[in-house]
Amino acid sequence: MEPQSLEAGTAAAVFSADTGVIPEMIGRPLRFDSTRYRLTDTFAEVACDRVWRAHQSLGLTGESRESILALLQDLTEPWGRLPVGVPPERACWVSIDGMPFEPSIAWHDATAAVRLSIEPPGDGTAMSRMRDAMAFTRRLAGRPGVSIDRLLAVEDLFTEDDPQGFFTFAHAVAWQPDAPPAYKAFVNPAVAGREQSAARTEQAMLRLGLERPWRALVDHLGGRFDPGHEPVALALDLVGDEEFRVQLYLAHSGVSASEIDAKAAVARDHVPGLFARALQQINGPHDAAAWQRKPPVTTFTLDTRHDLPSATIYVPLIPVHDHDAAARDRVAAFLRAEGSPAADGYVRLLDDLADRPLTQSLTQNFLSYRGGDASRFSVYLAPGTYRPAG
Repeated sequence: MEPQSLEAGTAAAVFSADTGVIPEMIGRPLRFDSTRYRLTDTFAEVACDRVWRAHQSLGLTGESRESILALLQDLTEPWGRLPVGVPPERACWVSIDGMPFEPSIAWHDATAAVRLSIEPPGDGTAMSRMRDAMAFTRRLAGRPGVSIDRLLAVEDLFTEDDPQGFFTFAHAVAWQPDAPPAYKAFVNPAVAGREQSAARTEQAMLRLGLERPWRALVDHLGGRFDPGHEPVALALDLVGDEEFRVQLYLAHSGVSASEIDAKAAVARDHVPGLFARALQQINGPHDAAAWQRKPPVTTFTLDTRHDLPSATIYVPLIPVHDHDAAARDRVAAFLRAEGSPAADGYVRLLDDLADRPLTQSLTQNFLSYRGGDASRFSVYLAPGTYRPAG
């Protein structure tokens, strides 16, 4: 059987403003609104506090507040020393409250780890953010365990003189027990327009030696990408050798939970019905209409060791739910029904990080979940520092 040829949407109009990822705070003026932090606290200090309190909530050892702050001041230099009381000129996309960073906590079975996504705010323009993020990538070279070679091999595919979309580049740092921090980079395949995102994604996969799992995915999707299954981001692990992976984020607009589940059936770790169950039990049995405010996402992870990708479902929480307490109740019930050991830690974490009643906070961006023998659950939590100004 011949492999499918790759197609994107046949017209730019297919990729309309009400499909794909949403801009969250981008384009909206921000105001500082926190009961925990001061106007004069710096971005690095606020990020450190969120990461440190997550470590304490989870009982993680090996890091101190001082060590976390020192690393984050280094990674966010120079903007990390600016006061959070002055919001970025243009809200950042990496966090749902417009901040230039967003923590996440991942449980692999009962073992937890803390990560932080970072998007340099620049001067508010896409070009400045792209330039600063590219410089950040090069600053990571030489750190223990870090290799930027594969990112540099595809970087030109994700740079433009007039970058499009809600972000250009972003990065993430993950704290690991008994090992140096691990890093990854996020790139925007729609940097030259959404109608080009599929083709640029394919070029990157071929350059990176991932043709076998990529071709399996393309064939399963019928050789076509559209708003129902649209490439919106790639994440590259900044490592060398066989540990290298690429994660492809596909946003799903206008399709049902069962369709999303069926498209994930190509994954080697797919549990039939699990993704649909997660979407419906957490966000209600509404299928496509319920997620018009924010579409679900499937992440396919590709590496050179496997012929098939693995898959994780990303369930949108805020603004699908009106506040953190409502999202918490549905998420905790789902995790307990699935027998996940992360349920109690997740509930405790929200309480430990809250700076106001959960019925008044809007911090939970996405939940990600993968079942089977290597179950994994993550929650992405905005700092909760900014709100719309108007």
